[in-house]
Amino acid sequence: MAETKFHIREVCHNPTDGDFILAAFDSALPHLASVGSGGQWGSTPFSERAEARQRAYDSISVSEASRLNQEGSEHGKLFIAEVEMNHESDLQGLSFRTDGHGKRFLSVGAAFVREKWWPGYVKAHDNTKSIVENANSEGVPYYVEILISDFRTGAARKGAGAVLLQEMKAYSISRGAKALYLDCWAGNNGNLVKFYTGQGFVKVADFLVEKPGSGGWPGSLLMVEF
Repeated sequence: MAETKFHIREVCHNPTDGDFILAAFDSALPHLASVGSGGQWGSTPFSERAEARQRAYDSISVSEASRLNQEGSEHGKLFIAEVEMNHESDLQGLSFRTDGHGKRFLSVGAAFVREKWWPGYVKAHDNTKSIVENANSEGVPYYVEILISDFRTGAARKGAGAVLLQEMKAYSISRGAKALYLDCWAGNNGNLVKFYTGQGFVKVADFLVEKPGSGGWPGSLLMVEF
C-alpha cells in the first residue's frame, strides 16, 4: 500500500478548524472504548464540554496571533494535517476545503504546540513539579497541548500523528527550544506511552490525577531533547 502523502497546513484562522478539532476528538471516543482505553477521555463528547470547546478555539487565536507577531501574545502553533482527495471521494460529513485550483483537501489530524506552557495538573503534581521548574529555568521548553486524528476518515488518517509530531519537533527547534514535552494517559498497559517512545520521546515521570468517584487518571510525562 502506498504511503499517505500529507499536506501540513499552518495558516489556521477559520473557526471551522476548531469545529474539526472537536469533531476529531469526538470521533476518537468510540474507538478508545472499543480497545479498552475508555478511561482516557471518558464518554462525554468533547463538543459538549465547555472547557474543550474553549481550548479548541483558543488554539486558533493563539496560533494566528503568533503568526502575525502580535505584541504581547503568547506563542503557539496549530498544524492541520490534510490529504488531497479526488473528486469521486464522498466527503459528506467530513472536514475538507477546496483550494483556488479546485483541489480538495481532507482534514485528518491536528496538533497544537505551545511555548513555555504546561497543564495545571503537570505544574502542580509532586512527581512533575521539579521537572517543570528545571525546564523553565534551563531554556525555552515547548509543550504538545493537542494531538488528534479524525477516526471518521478511516485509512486516510494513518500516520498523521507521527507526521504532526515531526512538524512540532522541527518547529520547536526553529524557535530555539531545548526540549519538547507532552503527557498522555498511561492506562491500558501503557500503549499510548509506547507510541510516543516509538516516536523518540523518553518518559521522565508518572503521575496520578485524582478524580472524585474514580481511581484517578494515570498519566506519564515524556520529553525529547534537542
